[in-house]
Amino acid sequence: MDLTGGPFWFLMGVVFVVVASGFHVFARDRGWVVTWWKALLAVVWYAILSTSFFAWGTLIGENEASAGLKLFLIGLFISIVFGVALIRLMARPAR
Repeated sequence: MDLTGGPFWFLMGVVFVVVASGFHVFARDRGWVVTWWKALLAVVWYAILSTSFFAWGTLIGENEASAGLKLFLIGLFISIVFGVALIRLMARPAR
């Protein structure tokens, strides 16, 4: 797949909007107060997760599958730790 083409990035934008909308509904249903800096942290988390996935796919395409898998696992570990901290931060009651 050509990552420089418009259709790919259009679909990635659609996926991001769907994920952001789903998160908004999820946070509202839980009664969370999402401020701008919490939303920014959520976008950073999503970028880390997406970047580790894209790097894995790129390195597989470059015949560096073992390096891609290692990089993906490191990115996944960072995303899980950051995600758990972010969920706990979001679930804290506002002062």
